[in-house]
Amino acid sequence: MPSVLAKSWDSATRSSDFWLHDGSIVLAVEQMLFRVHQTILMNHSEIFGDLFSLPQPDEDGNGEDRIDGCRVVELHDSASDFEDLLRAIYHPSHFDKLSPSADLDTLLTFIGGILRLSTKYVIHELRKRCTALLVARFPTSYQEYLTTCPKPYTPSIVRSPTADHSANQDDGSLSGSITLTLVPTPHSTGSDVSPANTFYVQPQHQPNNSPSHSSSSNSHSNTPQHSSHHHTSRSRRHSTNHRHHRDRDRDRDRDRDRDKDKSKSKQKDEHPPKPKGSSIMRAIALANETNILTILPYAYYLLARTSDPRRYLSQSASSLSWHEKTITLVGRAHLHAAEVSMSHSFLVAFEPSPMCVNTGACKAARGPLVEWALLGTTGRGPEPLRPWERWEKLGVCLMCVGHARRRHERGREEVWNRLPEFFELGSWSRLKSSQEL
Repeated sequence: MPSVLAKSWDSATRSSDFWLHDGSIVLAVEQMLFRVHQTILMNHSEIFGDLFSLPQPDEDGNGEDRIDGCRVVELHDSASDFEDLLRAIYHPSHFDKLSPSADLDTLLTFIGGILRLSTKYVIHELRKRCTALLVARFPTSYQEYLTTCPKPYTPSIVRSPTADHSANQDDGSLSGSITLTLVPTPHSTGSDVSPANTFYVQPQHQPNNSPSHSSSSNSHSNTPQHSSHHHTSRSRRHSTNHRHHRDRDRDRDRDRDRDKDKSKSKQKDEHPPKPKGSSIMRAIALANETNILTILPYAYYLLARTSDPRRYLSQSASSLSWHEKTITLVGRAHLHAAEVSMSHSFLVAFEPSPMCVNTGACKAARGPLVEWALLGTTGRGPEPLRPWERWEKLGVCLMCVGHARRRHERGREEVWNRLPEFFELGSWSRLKSSQEL
């Protein structure tokens, strides 16, 4: 809002980027002056229209302050924020300057001022664009989270105990069979391996006396003696052509592999790096300030699950309020409880499957409790959303493994659904409806 008494702007600095010679109004923000077009700002926001219609008294209360014939309106905002807002308004390609691979700190610096002022002055299009960029860094649904979380477990590939390791490996072939098993425990090898729990792949080997070799030999044996010279010349030409095609194919394959490597490297470069704790705190503060509520549950989760959150939360320069810090620490306790009772309860209180093929052995298996104990010695914070992958370490049958995996997935989804509750944010539906207001 404009000030009651106007100031003398003799010591103020004129903006180098937004002192437009044909501008119709001067905006004074802190000690920076912006000469811009009143109509353009009014077209973006009705708030500016109401603001510019108010009279601006001069130092003596008589009339209005003017600079180069333009009336002066004072705004109580950050000069750097307002300059970012003007860039977004006057230059439609401004957002193209933000790299997709920019880290969270860079993103927050780029959109922070625009998001704050577009929220204050109700500039819908700019707020939508900034919101989309910020929300893209934090999943707001379980399906979005699944696309960003670590890959799910895949079975280990181990050699069969009966494999012949003395075979020639020059051609990259494997002798014997390859065993794919989910239960590689000490008591499940040898004669105790159940065919129902093991998958075998028998590679096909081409014998040395291949049809092509035999055909070539027969062709040579049936060739008349008087055509040997002609056949030798034709063979040399064929060999030269074969080498030429082989070299060409090799170069083409090398170029294709190089292009693939470049593509992978480019994709990797375009993927934003993992955010730092200080960056997450900045995001939480900005989201609370501008009512971008849907990113808060996962942002709090990332901060709370760090190995030592006190390292960030105790900083005097932290961008979080004490209320937000308290929410983070209380939420951390909720995450630990959720890991025990929801997502990883299959380790704490293992239950054999109703279709277990060896109920006694699976019920007495020590693998689940050993794995739970190991999780507690890694020095990590609680991560109830993270998928567990060491299924072969349970030492139980495949039916029980499947039963445990289903419990794990149901628990992870329940954790996600209750994530806002853990941080005193209500529910996902409430957050979404409040953000849309």
